[in-house]
Amino acid sequence: MELSNVQLNRLFNLLGALRDGVISRQEFEELNEFLKTFPQARELYVDYVYLCTDLCNLQAAIRHTPVFASPVSGGSNEQDQSGSTLTLEILQILGDYENQAEAVELPPVEIPSQPSLRPAVVKAKPQVSKLSLFALFTSLGALLMILAYPLLFPQPPAGVASVSDALGAAWSWQEPLEKGTRLVNGSAPIQLIKGLIKIRTDNGVHLVMEAPAEFRFLNSDELSMTYGRVFVNIQQARNGFAVQTQQSKIIDMGTQFGVYTDMEGEIELHVFEGKTVLIAGLNNKTKKALDVIAGQARRFSENDSEVRPIALRERLFARDIQSQNNLIWRQEKRIDLADVVGGGDGLGSGQRGHGINPSNRPDDRPGEMRDRRSGNTYNRISSNPFIDGVFVPNGASPQIISSAGHLFTECPITSGYFFADILHSPTEQLKQNGTFKASSLQVGQVDYSQPDKSFLCLHANSGITFDLSVFRSRLQNPIRRFTAQTGMLDFAPPNMTAAYAECWILIDGKVRYHAILTPEHTETVGIEIADTDRFLTLIATDGGSRDPQLDRNAIGYDWCIFGQPKLSLE
Repeated sequence: MELSNVQLNRLFNLLGALRDGVISRQEFEELNEFLKTFPQARELYVDYVYLCTDLCNLQAAIRHTPVFASPVSGGSNEQDQSGSTLTLEILQILGDYENQAEAVELPPVEIPSQPSLRPAVVKAKPQVSKLSLFALFTSLGALLMILAYPLLFPQPPAGVASVSDALGAAWSWQEPLEKGTRLVNGSAPIQLIKGLIKIRTDNGVHLVMEAPAEFRFLNSDELSMTYGRVFVNIQQARNGFAVQTQQSKIIDMGTQFGVYTDMEGEIELHVFEGKTVLIAGLNNKTKKALDVIAGQARRFSENDSEVRPIALRERLFARDIQSQNNLIWRQEKRIDLADVVGGGDGLGSGQRGHGINPSNRPDDRPGEMRDRRSGNTYNRISSNPFIDGVFVPNGASPQIISSAGHLFTECPITSGYFFADILHSPTEQLKQNGTFKASSLQVGQVDYSQPDKSFLCLHANSGITFDLSVFRSRLQNPIRRFTAQTGMLDFAPPNMTAAYAECWILIDGKVRYHAILTPEHTETVGIEIADTDRFLTLIATDGGSRDPQLDRNAIGYDWCIFGQPKLSLE
């Protein structure tokens, strides 16, 4: 890679500052970067050191003080055969020296009249010029100064990134692993022994590192990884980013990609968005550089220089973590709201049978099933960021259904009673309550007693509101649809008048779905969600009773469910 005229000018300015002993630490780093990046700069540096020392000695010999000029761009520079750049002033000095030097008279050579059979070999004693010795020692001194500068004036490590979250993580550093921990460049490799950590560089790059892993930051724009698994998202970064392994370097601008390398030197690159440049075989004589674009993946190893295409594995890398809710997101396309109610991340970590009391009464036991009456107060849920709040609708006064003050204006008059918490797949509770029958969890063609089927149980009267904006910010993906199967569990005794309840789905206070449910009625629902929609509300009401003596019985067997309640991501 050749230096441009502008770069040559800057290089010689830096060398001049170094020669005069006035170079700053920042300028020294810039000079060091020149020498690392450009082979031509290294050659010019060596020539410059020799030239400076020779000219200093020349000045002393001929009592002439030349004027050094910085190299200029354009045609005023000449190059010798070694590629070193010389100014016109330097050439003039050399010419003056040639013209003013005294002539040296060589001694006459005596030619013998007859060749001797065994001519004596006389070894001439080498004549060492004091000027040359001085130039040599001066050059070595200048070179040693350059090499010793980083040792004499070491640059302190600079913070380049911060740990923004950790989930079940432990590492080899002495510092505690916690949010806000600063990571510095040039440090010893960090070993992530277990768990996952989320990192944000000072330039806005987001990374998720999964154990076991060993890594260190070279600077704020480059990560060196010995082994491990890392997901990189630089969509909001100010600069590009690079990941270097023992055998490769991946350079990208504004993309999402993952790199996996094991302890045996096997390396995989998976590109999810944008484009990367893969340089494979860093330690080999022949390097390969190729573009890897979105939807592509490549594998190679230190023992095999061939780069092979492989299938893209979207769930190989954790894209995000949230320690508060044990969230590990691996690009799943659907979020289970029943799992969220169970205290999970929507990806299967929730506890089946766990739920939330819609009245938020502190004196109620968790999971308790009995008739209770409550006002229509909207109760915020601080323990779960995905859930905005819960309530017991009664229709007697305006029903608030979100923290933004949205109203459920169509809310019917209800008894104001509720029987159970809002629950995530409460199969065991139903068994213990004595209401479970062999076929009672069959809704339509789906048997919700199976462990792979989840459902959200809202016994009338209860309502819950989810904050879609939190899902978007945590998962960094748009939400496009809400789907569920609405129905009613058949728990009513044969001699009882047919039970019924009403099911509601609202977006930002506007009714998007309403149905009167009976054990025979089931329906698959799909609600489109726009990027501006924030609150999703699910409600079950008893259908209304205006007789105070019947109010308590109005909720009898009103087991409404939302089967497989999922948010579909883009």
